[in-house]
Amino acid sequence: MTSAPSGRTAGTATEDTAPAARQWLRTPVAAWAVIGALFLTAEALVMSRWAITGARWFPSGAYGLSPAGKLTVGAFQALSIAGVLFSIAWPLWLCMKRRSLTIEARLLVGYLSAFWLMPVVNYSGQVASYSKYLIATTDWGPFLPGWHGPNPDTHPVPLFVGWFALAEAMLWVLPTVWVLETAVRRRPNLSGPRLVLTGFSAAMAAELALEPIMVFSGGYIYASAVPALTLFAGHWYQIPVYATVIASLVYGLIPGLMCHYDHHHPQGAPILRGLQTLPRRARPWVATLSVIGMAQLTFLGLALSYAVISALGGVSSPDLPAHLR
Repeated sequence: MTSAPSGRTAGTATEDTAPAARQWLRTPVAAWAVIGALFLTAEALVMSRWAITGARWFPSGAYGLSPAGKLTVGAFQALSIAGVLFSIAWPLWLCMKRRSLTIEARLLVGYLSAFWLMPVVNYSGQVASYSKYLIATTDWGPFLPGWHGPNPDTHPVPLFVGWFALAEAMLWVLPTVWVLETAVRRRPNLSGPRLVLTGFSAAMAAELALEPIMVFSGGYIYASAVPALTLFAGHWYQIPVYATVIASLVYGLIPGLMCHYDHHHPQGAPILRGLQTLPRRARPWVATLSVIGMAQLTFLGLALSYAVISALGGVSSPDLPAHLR
C-alpha cells in the first residue's frame, strides 16, 4: 500500500482547512476573541508606559478626615478587601467543583483585566473621586490618548477600591444568577423578555444594596452629576440614578445572562458560539479572550457613559470634603 504524493496531501489539507478557518472567523467567539486581544494589547501599552515613567504610590495622609471619618473609610476599605476575596473565592470554588474553567472564572478574569479603563470616567473632567485616605497609587489617566482629566498628583487610584474593585462585579453576578435560576425552576417556560426583566430586577436590587455603602462611607463618590437625575443632588454623597441603571446592566444583567445561558444551552453563552469548531486545546484560551473582550467593552461603555452624561449636563458638587477633592 502506497501513500499519496506529499504535494497532493498538502494541497488537500489546505483546501480542507481554509474554508473551515474562514467559517470560524465569522463566528461570535472569533469576533469577541479579537476584541479581547485588542483590549489586552492596548492595556499592555498604557500600563507599561505608566509603570516606566509615572508609577508611584499616592502620598498617605488624613487629608482633613476626623477620627470617625478615618474609621468609616477604613471600614469601607476592609469591606472592599473582603468583597474582592469573596468574589475570587466563588469562581474558584465553582472551578474545583466542576473540574473545569467555568464561565464565572472567565468573567472574573475579564472584569479584573478592565481596571485600566477606570480613568475613562474622568476623561474630560472630574466625574468620580476616590478617598485620598485609602491605600492607592497615582492615576494613569494621562497615558490614555487625549485624556485631560484631574491631576494625577491629586487624584489617586486605590488598590482595593480601584485596581481590584472590578472583581467585585461578582457581587452583582451571583444574586442575578441565583434569581434567574430560581425563576426558571419555578417557571420553565419563562419568556425571553421576562427573563431579562427578572435578571435586571435582581441586578438592580444588588446595586441598590451595594452602591450606598460605597458612597455614604466616602470611599468613592460622584463628584459631578446631572441634578435632575440624581438623589441627594448637590451633596458629596449624591447618587446619580442613571449610574445605578448602567451599573446594574454592566455588572449584573449582562454577565448574569451569560452565566445563565452557559448553564442551560448546549452551545454556551451567545458570545461563545462557534467555539466547538476549534481544536480542543485552543478552546479555553479563545473562550477566555472572548469573555475578556465582552467585559472590557461593556465596562468601557459604562465609563464613557458616565463621562459623556456628566459632560452634557453634570454639575460639580460644591461641598466635597478635602479627602475627596
